[in-house]
Amino acid sequence: MTGMAQGADLLVAELALQAGLQIDAMLPMPLDEYLVDFDAESAVTLRTFLGNERVHWSELRCPASRPAVARDALYSNLSDTLIDKSSLLLALWDGQASPLPAGTADTVLRYLSARTHDGSSELEIVMVPAASEPVWGEHFVYWIPTPRINDTSAFEGAPRYLTFIGENLLAVHESTPPGLDQQIAGLNAYNAEFESLCAGPDARSIDSLMAALPQAAELAHDPSLELMDIEYGKADALAIYNQKLSDRLFLSFSWMAFAMASVFLVAELMNSGVLLYVYLTILVASLGMFYWIRGHQWFAKHLIYRVLAETMRTKFFLRVAGADRMVNAAELMNLAGISQFSGFGWIGTILKNVRPLDRQPGAHAALDAKLLAFVHERWIRGQQSYFKTRVRKLEHTHRRLELMKRWLICTIALLALALVAFQAPLRSHRLGLVSLEQICIFLMGLLPVWLGIWELYQNKMATRELLWQYRNQLSHFSRAEVQLTRSSTLHPDSSILAEVGKESLMESYLWTIHRYHREHEPPAS
Repeated sequence: MTGMAQGADLLVAELALQAGLQIDAMLPMPLDEYLVDFDAESAVTLRTFLGNERVHWSELRCPASRPAVARDALYSNLSDTLIDKSSLLLALWDGQASPLPAGTADTVLRYLSARTHDGSSELEIVMVPAASEPVWGEHFVYWIPTPRINDTSAFEGAPRYLTFIGENLLAVHESTPPGLDQQIAGLNAYNAEFESLCAGPDARSIDSLMAALPQAAELAHDPSLELMDIEYGKADALAIYNQKLSDRLFLSFSWMAFAMASVFLVAELMNSGVLLYVYLTILVASLGMFYWIRGHQWFAKHLIYRVLAETMRTKFFLRVAGADRMVNAAELMNLAGISQFSGFGWIGTILKNVRPLDRQPGAHAALDAKLLAFVHERWIRGQQSYFKTRVRKLEHTHRRLELMKRWLICTIALLALALVAFQAPLRSHRLGLVSLEQICIFLMGLLPVWLGIWELYQNKMATRELLWQYRNQLSHFSRAEVQLTRSSTLHPDSSILAEVGKESLMESYLWTIHRYHREHEPPAS
């Protein structure tokens, strides 16, 4: 993605096409107006590039708050767009500060969050070796040291990476930063796993949010909505697939633990060495399966893909309602701390990819009653109904399990009393090769084991925490439903939807962190 400006932009675009890449050309203004800033040769080059089938170009709109005649505002809008959409910024730069708004220095610093104010009085940019300082943030710049066109002095410097440390303070990496490697690896794994899912026997119909959108609506063919829908469908399908695998894994280990306990108790009661060998066989098989399966990381992937799916669902409906710019999902992830966990960093790349080009809230269309009714029905009421059903089901399951535990405890107590009161009769009566006393002892040992294993399984599944999260989510969407029902204007609706979007996303992120800690050490460890 490039602004196709005369000079370095066109040079990089030429090399990108030679390398077989595709280009998203972001023109800061209408083409005819933009060509005023080009000499005759460069203007011909730009038109030639824009005619290439591998170049997809768009003309950015100037923000309404700035005069259309102010060219600096148009270039600032281009810089903002590149910052919003780029996952890795390529900078041909001399490494020096510059007062030029939306210039290379300004764009690099703001992209890395190393500039939070007007840079017109900037004096110095400090760079330190990355090995001696911690790396903050998730943005990376690939810096190719390049002199200005009017600089005739000798200029040397190998390409390197830049990351953020503080205001006007950058870390210099001589090789690819590990965080960038992890982002790329995670993104590649996500796409490869989805392709594998679609090609395998577990392929399933992909859910679509776009399918229910009124075709007559202005947003029916919005490219950003289509991207959100695609990523939602991919992440949702992968989350369901990995959840099934992780649930089966937890259940299979529970059954193995139950089988081991049963065999051990029988072996002890019957003094059987053969059964002890069976016990050891199950133990070794369980350990072998555990170490073989743990590399698949089904549980962690389920959490990662579910976070992405819920984020895409929320962004989709907020985009339809014109409130997408009121909720910054990436900022919420950083506030929650979820981006610090291994495997989650690449989600920021997806968020940048689906971000629309227009930078104003509601810039895509005027809010109309049909779109708001669609969001109200499909998202607010749909989520409210879903969480209400899930809460009711989990509460019923929880009550049933509590009743079962009471019955088990009472049964164990009755068996203990029977052994104390009727030991002799129970020992004399036999059922085949075993006495009633042995059966009672076996059950007294097995029932607590079964109860403990079931508690461990519920702990792994985090059913109590899930119920807590569903109740909180139900509260958020129920409150939004009441507010929307009483709202009579379009503007308050946007604020209500943005608020419930923030609450729902933060709830999902915090619950994911809690669940992640169940299976993994905290990041600091």
